[in-house]
Amino acid sequence: MKTALITGASGEIGAAVARHFAGAGYGVAVHGAKHFEAAQALAEALSAEGRTAFAVQGDLSDPEACARVWAESESALGPVDVLVNGAGISLVEFFDAVSPAAWNALVGANLSSAVWLSQHAAKSMIRRKAGAIVNVSSIWGVSGAAMEVAYSAVKAGMLGMTRALALELAPSGITVNAVAPGYIDTKMNAHLSDADKTALCAEIPLGRAGTPAEVAAAVRFLAESPYITGETLVVSGGWR
Repeated sequence: MKTALITGASGEIGAAVARHFAGAGYGVAVHGAKHFEAAQALAEALSAEGRTAFAVQGDLSDPEACARVWAESESALGPVDVLVNGAGISLVEFFDAVSPAAWNALVGANLSSAVWLSQHAAKSMIRRKAGAIVNVSSIWGVSGAAMEVAYSAVKAGMLGMTRALALELAPSGITVNAVAPGYIDTKMNAHLSDADKTALCAEIPLGRAGTPAEVAAAVRFLAESPYITGETLVVSGGWR
């Protein structure tokens, strides 16, 4: 049985990713932090369906917590074949109003978490000469967005890490890729008014918001594509 660790699985995209991998027969470790109860409920639901699932908690901005999450996941499921770095937070704020605390929180939750966990993944996967890492970035990491400069910068950093780490791990047979979701129908976009949502959909060539399940399908596609590495798959309905 192949295994996957999905961080941020207490959120809608992360939960969809976990369900997609579990449905394909993977054993999944589903991570949650502040909303760990959602990850626990997901693991219980998957287990009730006959899947292999394990919930793990930790503040992934803390390197020691990352080490523990990785160790607990491998202890419960065996060697992790796929790491999905999906944990993160957003920030909508004028650039000149972003505080040091808010910036540090963004970096910790979105980028540092991926760095620390990918270090553990690399060490484990190099020994086995196999594995896949998929980072969940954002369309704003590709194109940037006003009022989300800090968030855009952090997500762009994740894309830079993806490309560089792919080059470093390729000789060991490990792939590293990213997905960059566009406007996805999740609670993270709850701050948008109905008028804003309508306007956004009008700009999207496919004319609608994406779904967490569509992002999950892209994540698994990359994880199971042994000749694709260092790439960013934009999941946006053609929107840039």
